[in-house]
Amino acid sequence: MKYFEFGKENKTTLLLLHGVDTTWKMSFGKFIKLAKHKYHIIAVAEDGFNTTEPDVDATSVIDEAKKIADYLVANFDGKIDIILGESLGVMIMTEILLDSRIKVHTAIGDGYTILEYPDFRFDITKRALAHTITGLEYFAFQHMNLLNPFLGEDISSMLYTKASKTTLYNLEYSMMPYRYKHEAFNLADSYLWHGEKEIGLKQVLKKVDKSKYHFAHKVFRGRGHGSLLLEPERLLKEVDKAYKGYKGNIISS
Repeated sequence: MKYFEFGKENKTTLLLLHGVDTTWKMSFGKFIKLAKHKYHIIAVAEDGFNTTEPDVDATSVIDEAKKIADYLVANFDGKIDIILGESLGVMIMTEILLDSRIKVHTAIGDGYTILEYPDFRFDITKRALAHTITGLEYFAFQHMNLLNPFLGEDISSMLYTKASKTTLYNLEYSMMPYRYKHEAFNLADSYLWHGEKEIGLKQVLKKVDKSKYHFAHKVFRGRGHGSLLLEPERLLKEVDKAYKGYKGNIISS
C-alpha cells in the first residue's frame, strides 16, 4: 500500500479511497488536478490495485482499513478533515471511522453498496462460493459491458484489469461473514451519495435506518455507480458542499 499526497500547502485534508478493480489514479486523477489547489489530498493506492506493487494482494476490507488508520495516526495524528470513499472504499471508510484513534470531520460515501451473505455453517461452502463469485467477477471485469446494466453507467475508463484472482478471492471470502457497520456514520458529519440508476440505491434505502444512523443522502438523477468521478468539476463542488454541511434527502440533477 502506498500514499500519494498533493496540495500539501493547503490546510484542509482530504483522504481518497477508491473502489474495487480500479486505481487511485484512474478514479481520482482528473479530480486531483482540480482539488489539489484547495485541499491537501492523500490518495491511497490500495493493496491489490497498486500498479507500483503488482505482486501485493489485498487480504480484506478490515486489514486495508487498519493499515490506513495506522498511517493516519503516524502521519496526521489520526485527524482528517474529509474522507471520500468510492464503492468498496466506503466500507473501508466505515472501518476507519470506527477506529477510536481516528477523528474525521466529514465522511462521504459515494456508491455505498450493501451485499450481505447468509451465515455459512461450513467453511468449505464459503470457499466454494467465493471461488465461483471470483471467477464470474474476473470474467465480468474483463468484459465490462456485462456490468454496465447493474452499475447504471459505463465507467470502463476507470477499470483496472490487472487485479489478480487472489485479490478478488480474498476480498470476496472476507466478505462472507462481514456485517455492515452503519453506526460508523454517527461518528462524523456523514453523507451518502448514489446515482439514481445504480442497483445499490434500493438496498441502502431499505436497510439503513435513518432514525438510527445520521447522514444526509443525495441522489443524482440520471447517473450510475461512481459516475461523479467522470465529472471532476462537479465532484469538487459536491465535496465543497458536504464539507460546509447540508441536511436531509436531496435529489439533484
